[in-house]
Amino acid sequence: MNKKKKNKKNKKFKNVIEPKKLIYSELAQNNFKNVKELRELRGKFLTNFKVLYQKVIVTLKKWNNIFCTRMTCKANIKRDVNIILVVVLILVIFLGLDRYISFFKSKFQDRQNEIEMLQIEKILNEKNEEAINEQFEELNMRKIATIQEKIDTSKWKYYQSSWYGFKIKYPEDWEVPVVQSNSRASSAVYRVFFATNNQEENKNFSGFDVAVYDIAKTKEFFQTDEFPKLKDVSLEDAEDCKNIEGHMIETGDYPAEEIYIPQGDTCCDSILFFSVVNGQYIYNIVPRLKDNAVMNGDLTVAVSDNLPEFFEAVSSFENIDIVRPKPKPVAPKITAPMPASYKVVGGRLVCAHKNDKPTKSDKGKGKHLDMECCLDPDEYPNPHCYYDPAKYGKYLK
Repeated sequence: MNKKKKNKKNKKFKNVIEPKKLIYSELAQNNFKNVKELRELRGKFLTNFKVLYQKVIVTLKKWNNIFCTRMTCKANIKRDVNIILVVVLILVIFLGLDRYISFFKSKFQDRQNEIEMLQIEKILNEKNEEAINEQFEELNMRKIATIQEKIDTSKWKYYQSSWYGFKIKYPEDWEVPVVQSNSRASSAVYRVFFATNNQEENKNFSGFDVAVYDIAKTKEFFQTDEFPKLKDVSLEDAEDCKNIEGHMIETGDYPAEEIYIPQGDTCCDSILFFSVVNGQYIYNIVPRLKDNAVMNGDLTVAVSDNLPEFFEAVSSFENIDIVRPKPKPVAPKITAPMPASYKVVGGRLVCAHKNDKPTKSDKGKGKHLDMECCLDPDEYPNPHCYYDPAKYGKYLK
């Protein structure tokens, strides 16, 4: 039984193994062919490589000296590596610098564009601001003109100073103008105050001043007391605050030049006054605020509403000829000695001899000074004495 079972098992294994052997034999044959082909290809490649190698070696040997001094010898490997590294570093730096320059140019161009846009915006804002200011000034001047038309100046009084060469009108019912005493805090050589007649009705203004400055002392208009001061010291170097010419307005309605800074100016507080430069003097005509007055609005509007007479007074300002009285001649200092004898008549020193007769001295003194207020032909008049022209006239010539 066991032999039969074994035979059956062997038959089964043969049935399985024999087909496998056939498959493996076929694969082996195929692999052998592939390996053989690969060996043939390898042989051909090696043959071709040897031929190429021999040609290259021959060429290199011909140029051995040249190549060996440059980049192909082991003896120079360190040098060659250093050269390569330096070249690579230079390339990296060049590329990096190129990128940096391109980046910088881009940023610079962006900044330039930004500056140009800001400048354009500033110009537009300035033009708009100028247009607004011009419109405001025009409207305000119309308003002032309307107010002035209602003011009757036919009875106004004139104040004039021949010493400083000006005259100006002021309302007949105002207080008498008062010349202000000189102050160390002011550089004006002369200041006269024109006060309104009713200080209670006018809450902000008490009148106006005419301040006179000597150009020889004040030097420039910018050094007068009325010239606007900067809001902050830090604004001294600001480009927009260096020049006030934009606030100086030529007007044909007044003989003076108007200096006007509107409300909200970034450099200076709002200010309004008129100025005339003539000869050796500067004349500033400025409305005077009360000590406790607080100005929240525009100064021009406030003046036109509360002190309209100011503009009419400015329009009447005139320069006149300077006339100053000549000083009395100073009496020369007398150095001669006092006479030895005399009498006083009417406050004068005269001869004490009632019947004095002028005669030459018998002592032979020559020409000498009279010491008795009795003049003789050979004497000089004593300056302390009075000599009657009727009696001594011919000796006084």
